[in-house]
Amino acid sequence: MKRRHTPNVDRLFFGFLLACLTLFAVGAAPVQADTPEQTEIAKLLPVPGIELERFGTAVSIDGDTLVVGAPNYVPEPTGPGSVYVYNRDAQGNWTEYANLVVCDAACGDGFGAAVSIDGDTIIVGAPAAANSEIDGAAYIFTRNEQGDWSQQAKLVVSDPQITKLGGSVALQGNTAVVGLISTTSPDVFIFARDQNGHWSHESTLSAPGTNSTNALAIQGDTIIVGAPFFGIDDDKQTTFGAVYIFTRDENGNWAQQAQLLDPNPEMPFNFFGSSVAFDSNTLVVGSLVYEVSRAYIFNRNEQGDWLMQQVLDPDGNSSSDNFGASVAIQGDTLVVGASHDTPSGSAHIFTRDARGIWSEHAKLLQSDGGNNDNFGAAVALDDDTIIVGARADDDNGNSSGSAYIFDAAGAPGECQADLDSDGNVGVKDLLTLLGVWGPCPKKGDCPADFDDSGDVGVKDLLFLLGAWGPCP
Repeated sequence: MKRRHTPNVDRLFFGFLLACLTLFAVGAAPVQADTPEQTEIAKLLPVPGIELERFGTAVSIDGDTLVVGAPNYVPEPTGPGSVYVYNRDAQGNWTEYANLVVCDAACGDGFGAAVSIDGDTIIVGAPAAANSEIDGAAYIFTRNEQGDWSQQAKLVVSDPQITKLGGSVALQGNTAVVGLISTTSPDVFIFARDQNGHWSHESTLSAPGTNSTNALAIQGDTIIVGAPFFGIDDDKQTTFGAVYIFTRDENGNWAQQAQLLDPNPEMPFNFFGSSVAFDSNTLVVGSLVYEVSRAYIFNRNEQGDWLMQQVLDPDGNSSSDNFGASVAIQGDTLVVGASHDTPSGSAHIFTRDARGIWSEHAKLLQSDGGNNDNFGAAVALDDDTIIVGARADDDNGNSSGSAYIFDAAGAPGECQADLDSDGNVGVKDLLTLLGVWGPCPKKGDCPADFDDSGDVGVKDLLFLLGAWGPCP
């Protein structure tokens, strides 16, 4: 008597399903969802707010404290400028707590053109208007136990050749970095605070080509300096741009570690280094390219070498978008401002998946945007809070400015099955799941193991198929 063979039901089902899915994957293009748009959860306006205040020119956030610069000097110097400080309460509401000004400010100082906060310390740049010969300065404010802010120091450089100090600032702990608005000096200045709260000029970093407003970032023993005007070729009328990385040794001395050059030097007017942001070993550089603006991702390896990992260039981007005008990064979330995006500007959230690949998660827009608001000219990020400045918003008069708050909670990915974090569960996610089919190397190590069984199998496949399509 012949013995009848009974096939394994699970294997038969999977083989049939895999064959069907393979036909679908080969015969159909991947399903692409439009980038989801996200509107703000709050809008900040200064009180009372005045015309040409340019509130939102600079923004910075640390925890439950937000700082917004209003330099009030563009296009004509009409006032000294000021800085607004907001606090967030337990219910998540932001309220204006203080308006910082300085007693020695004069019309056109541009106080608030650059800001940075770290803990209980704020640094404010006052570089003066672009056509002014004022030396410029940076001011330090500190918060006491009662939560009140007061000026602690004024940072200046005793060099008659230095003007417009404070065009850019960066702050961490007891170290402040201050750049210039300059057409001649390539210098960036480091100030240090001692145990008595006194600040002094510690050292000067030379970054050739920074003959414009420097872009600055600091974290730990690393300082990033953007030099968007590096490599000017007057004959060819091209600008390449560069980024300089400085590191501090165990003796406290700073030295240049690397120079990153524009990956596309053949393109004119790239302005590579117009904006920079740095977190851990990941660096983001904005490049306002004449033809197509971009943001570049660099990673630092264990040997200290910087390697370009990825180019961010959203579909539909053009030179007029100013994509990369501002950047901010923390952990696996990155925000890039596009201040000239039609009609009022925009900002883009990118998230990093388990493979280290960045993809666009959401596009940020104003709910009440008007023409040429410059929304996205300044961005800041801390935990799940994103701040976007719109310095040309007209709510309180021409270019009075505003700032918007967004919630980045849930990034990356609100869909568990969105393995490539593109906001869509589609063929790429399916192929990723099939590529890791079988037992996990270690339970919890497989991103496609949705049922936490320690194995990627049919149940995980059915879960992915059930979530197929655009993420909510």
